[in-house]
Amino acid sequence: SGQTCEGGRPEATMASRSPAARDEHVAAASGDDGGEEATRRRPRGWRAIAFVIGLSLHLHLSVYAAASMASNAFVTPLTSYLIDRYNMKPNAATNANNIFSGALNFSPVVGAFVADAFWGRFRTMLFGIVLGIIAMAVITLSATVHQLKPPSCSALDRQAGTCVGPSGLHRAVLYAGMALLVAAAGGTNPTGLPFGADQFDASSERHKGGLARYYNVYYAIAMLATFLALTVVAYVQVKVSWGLGFAIPTALFLAAFAVFLAGAAAGVYVLVPPEGSIFSSVARVVVASCRKRRLPLPHAGDLRLQEEALYNDPSGQRRSVFKLRLTPQLSFLNKAAIVTDAAAEIRLDGKPARPWRLCSVQQVEEVKCLVKIVPVWVSGVMWFTLMTEMTNYTFLQASTMDLHIGKRFTFPPISIIAVFYLAVALFVPVYDLLVSGIARRLAANKARGGDAGGNGVTLLQRQGAGLVVGALGFVVAAVVERRRRRSALDDGGATSPLSAFLLAPQLAVMGASGALNMVGQVEFYNTQFPDQMVTLANAAFYCAQGISSYLATLVVNIVNARTRRRRGGSDAGWVSDDINAGRLDYFYYAMAVLGAANFVYFLVCSRFYRYKGEQAGDSVADPDDEPEPARDSASTGGSEAALLKT
Repeated sequence: SGQTCEGGRPEATMASRSPAARDEHVAAASGDDGGEEATRRRPRGWRAIAFVIGLSLHLHLSVYAAASMASNAFVTPLTSYLIDRYNMKPNAATNANNIFSGALNFSPVVGAFVADAFWGRFRTMLFGIVLGIIAMAVITLSATVHQLKPPSCSALDRQAGTCVGPSGLHRAVLYAGMALLVAAAGGTNPTGLPFGADQFDASSERHKGGLARYYNVYYAIAMLATFLALTVVAYVQVKVSWGLGFAIPTALFLAAFAVFLAGAAAGVYVLVPPEGSIFSSVARVVVASCRKRRLPLPHAGDLRLQEEALYNDPSGQRRSVFKLRLTPQLSFLNKAAIVTDAAAEIRLDGKPARPWRLCSVQQVEEVKCLVKIVPVWVSGVMWFTLMTEMTNYTFLQASTMDLHIGKRFTFPPISIIAVFYLAVALFVPVYDLLVSGIARRLAANKARGGDAGGNGVTLLQRQGAGLVVGALGFVVAAVVERRRRRSALDDGGATSPLSAFLLAPQLAVMGASGALNMVGQVEFYNTQFPDQMVTLANAAFYCAQGISSYLATLVVNIVNARTRRRRGGSDAGWVSDDINAGRLDYFYYAMAVLGAANFVYFLVCSRFYRYKGEQAGDSVADPDDEPEPARDSASTGGSEAALLKT
């Protein structure tokens, strides 16, 4: 009696939209994806298909990598930049960073709405890319032109508090660049991943394998781009100039965009037209079910007869949307599809005359899918909160440690965070080829032994493993912090003589957690959301990060409030401005406990969740369906990933 969001073969859910089940829109030089009648690309053999999809993905991923590097070159060191170059106070810089980070991660919700309702993914992404280039150009100018930034401040003046702060003009130019970057993220973040998925045909086994690998490749590229931003670009920013550090990724972004436009002009992209916003459909289902709350459901004991008695759009499902069957869970919403007066509620063409009073079974099931995913999404928010705590305070730890590589070369403290992103990028293929491969072989052995339940590693299993590994990462961090703090106090109480690379293990373990949970989250959303909500699925992923930035601050404030009282009301809680005076190791242990609690919560959610396409015992099943749990992307055969190698 677990929750389920059913709809037929789970293979179809691995693609956000299948070109075999929808109109394929070939990009013209104008980039129009919604005006002229769609033209279907004729089969030209496997080599031609592989070339077209491989080329479009390479062009798409190249601009994504450049955009990710450019954005992270500004976003990641923002607090340090505002303090060092704009002479802001630490608290003011931190508050500005928190507001900016929240807006940056919430903007994809607006972008998802625009893409689904009006522009389509290609146009929305194109708009975001253009705004991103303009934003980085403004930010580069603000860091280069003397009239657009405050005068430099020496270390002595900074300690004395006599630095000249930013003027109104300085703030206006800087905030204008930040606002443009927020708008750009709203256009690119929710559309980038599904636009790449649109290039695959889920009816083809080869395309299905390429799509399965695509999720891993997409985020591996993102992690590598962030790694370069935190190492090479960060070194240029700190050691040479902030202006040059912003100009380099901006130039790469512009060059990749030119290549991306060349691909659009060559007509290699498959474009999907907008299909209408899901938000109005959700509201209609809620309103209609509330209005009919007193009506009994027809055939309450027989789900098949109930589905036949409820309203189904006779015009047939949209070709780009996978049909969802009626399910018994959240049956209150089923009342939205009850037909009370066919003559008054249904027009002659079969459409509802009052869409706020009568909804189709498809609309009802789409709302159920959203509701059932929310508990799993909450667990993802908590994982991002813990990840934020790890990266924030590892940076503070590195600031008090030896940053030398050899005798002369030193690296910026922020660069130590690059270990996390490098670990994600490296562990993804290891998991893909080794861990998931072993799981598939074990599942195959069980199947040969008569156990039909072996399916390899499922998406929820992957996420759960990431939660466990993340909690262990905080235990490692606590042990390292105890050693760092002791050495700093023994050395005079300011800095530790230990190398900052001692922090690498905790970041590496957290990176392995990210390869499991973070990548697992994005694939879970993209495969379990209803097909026309895939843009919203990516917006939900970024919203989780936005909420986590605020929750991370709240967690620290709560911990400090509790630990200050326990220590006699002193100013120093566990997370003190002076980490040597606080007890960061205790805080890390507390985060490990919080991670373990999140894992228990996740287990409860997983117990009652059923995958999209997985048939429940009391649901309506098509005799041709062969349901199975949605598997992790790595569960697809490796030979089918050849498309990404073209």
